[in-house]
Amino acid sequence: MLTRHIIGTDWSILVDSDFARRIDGGDVVLWHAGRTIHASVFNTNNTEAEEAIEKMLEGRPGIPVQMFDREEPGICGHAYLLPEFDENHRYWGLNTWTASKGAVACVTIYFQNLDDLNWAISTWKSVRPREGKLILN
Repeated sequence: MLTRHIIGTDWSILVDSDFARRIDGGDVVLWHAGRTIHASVFNTNNTEAEEAIEKMLEGRPGIPVQMFDREEPGICGHAYLLPEFDENHRYWGLNTWTASKGAVACVTIYFQNLDDLNWAISTWKSVRPREGKLILN
């Protein structure tokens, strides 16, 4: 069963109901079975969606393994896949930005097995402004 979680005040993400949730310094953190999602929303002062994402992508570290784009009415997004490392193991991070005029949802989806990439992409594509909050450019 899927559950829609609120991110900030005007965005949401759809994940399996088994995910636990906590707030960490204003960010939403969801986790379950080797998968972790960190989500934040930033006000862009009514900057156009593409421009807001471009500014947030400037100077990001790492070399993407794969890049993705998302275009829907009133929403645009970009994502890239990066290998991540800690002292014990390697894992993957799908770094995503989804924008509607006025705000960008920054969601990083961490997972251990590259076979989970399709899950991560579909989770990213569930990120959207809450109903009634979509602002068309």
